[in-house]
Amino acid sequence: MRCFLKIKSGLAVLLLLAMPALQAAPQQWPASPTTMEQATDAIRYILTGSNGSWVDGERLALPDEVSSFYANRDFRPAWFDRDGIFLETGDLMRVVHRADAEGLPVSDYPLAAVDKLLSGASGDPQQLAQLDLLLTDTFLLYSRNAYSGRIDPHALSQDWFIPYHRYDAVTALEHALATHTVGPTLATMPPTHDGYVRLRTALQRYLAVAAQGGWPNIVAGPVLRPGVRSVRVMELRRRLLLTGDLAADQDQTATPQLFDTPLLRAVQHFQQRHGIKADGTVGDTTLAALNVPVAARIAQVEINMERWRWLPRHEPARFIMVNMAGFELQVIDHQQPALRMRVIVGRNYRQTPIFSATMTSLVINPYWYVPPTVFRDDILPRLRRDPSYLEREGLKVFSSLQGDGIEVDPSAIDWSKVDPDTFPDTLRQQPGPHNALGRIKFMLPNRYGIYLHDTPHRWLFERTVRAFSSGCIRLEHPIDLAQYVLADPQQWNHDTITHLIDQGKPVKVPLPRPLPVYLTYMTAWVDQYGTLELRDDIYGRDQHLLQAWQGNATEVAATSANDR
Repeated sequence: MRCFLKIKSGLAVLLLLAMPALQAAPQQWPASPTTMEQATDAIRYILTGSNGSWVDGERLALPDEVSSFYANRDFRPAWFDRDGIFLETGDLMRVVHRADAEGLPVSDYPLAAVDKLLSGASGDPQQLAQLDLLLTDTFLLYSRNAYSGRIDPHALSQDWFIPYHRYDAVTALEHALATHTVGPTLATMPPTHDGYVRLRTALQRYLAVAAQGGWPNIVAGPVLRPGVRSVRVMELRRRLLLTGDLAADQDQTATPQLFDTPLLRAVQHFQQRHGIKADGTVGDTTLAALNVPVAARIAQVEINMERWRWLPRHEPARFIMVNMAGFELQVIDHQQPALRMRVIVGRNYRQTPIFSATMTSLVINPYWYVPPTVFRDDILPRLRRDPSYLEREGLKVFSSLQGDGIEVDPSAIDWSKVDPDTFPDTLRQQPGPHNALGRIKFMLPNRYGIYLHDTPHRWLFERTVRAFSSGCIRLEHPIDLAQYVLADPQQWNHDTITHLIDQGKPVKVPLPRPLPVYLTYMTAWVDQYGTLELRDDIYGRDQHLLQAWQGNATEVAATSANDR
């Protein structure tokens, strides 16, 4: 049986927000069947009129979806009938009032207008029609935002190539109302990925800090290091206490102005989770990270929660995820990290795109076919200065773009006159210790020419910021990854793989099971120990997303949805 609530005054809002504890019996709506007909006519008139996007001074966020929903029901009201306003209204209002817990701005939704109409509803068909329309628009917008995001990543930029689909909120609303499951339906909207759930928990901690006034700003001054006594050390303590980098029990026994050993460890912990060299001293870089306002960190967490909403809802049992902003690869096996390693990603001017692909094979001792952009920007300028560069680097020239044509004598080419855009030949680097791909290349066919591979430049993994490649992902432990993806410890172990490497000949090995690979960009995440990790926006993608996020994001979302 559906429950109803007779609405006569502002008290109704309090009752609605107090549910589900409230259990109201059906009450007689103080209106005749004519009122329902008049409300239906009012809904039809509003939606088919010249100002169908506006209701009681509020612009509908998703007017096309709202119109489609009501057209499917002959414009009949959805949230009330002759007996009263459905208690599902309270379920909707309660969830949306807490939208900020999901990293969604409550200001996106017309809650004030809905509350006003709820408190004033007394059977007037025009008011009831307006209320019904706003409730529907609120459900559609919130469910879409919570499920698939406020912003369409394809409309935002051209660097997101993971398949993305808008949620069918109209069908969800029709089902929720028919089955009286508005509350349970809304509860299923947010992602269930561990990465999202952990960020949601971290967001609550930072929102609590913001509610208390944020954290102190540490004034500029000399480098703070162990042994220093300063009022600025007291500020540092307060700052690190608020984010849990310094434990409260360690601070209680400390001399407030002394930079002691527990404070050293706290600074190192802060530096580690912000991707800063953990030397335990507070210089310019660490001070700048400490003084980022809590509001900015909240926004950073929110937009990374948004990226989780863009990802496929049902992740495979086994997959590889590369986080470019975190310079890390993880292999996830049945929701548990099976392998992790540091990676090197594309330079800022050769950014690695965000996409998904399937790893199908690997090559031991691969050839490297020089991409046209690398030939034009890197190799040709060197050849013009030093024609012996090819021989030193083990590079050969072939007459085929596939590298399987006739070998060409490089001394017969006048490199000073070569036009890189019309050069008919290609360069191929032989397998070996200096090969740009290292000793193992992991094949994941894609239209961007991006692969996972080894590298001879091992020292670069010691850098904190590792954006040095031409777009491909360089791996810290390629043999470990090869053992995992080949999944046969008897045939493919460290010794057998090393033996093949030592032979120096290219060997292609198909994977027994293709493995999905996701190349993502997350500047905020929570690790398996519950630590919130924050990173710099190396590609400027956070900044681009924030501009839309802090602007009229619902308009961006609605416009992009209508254009698709």
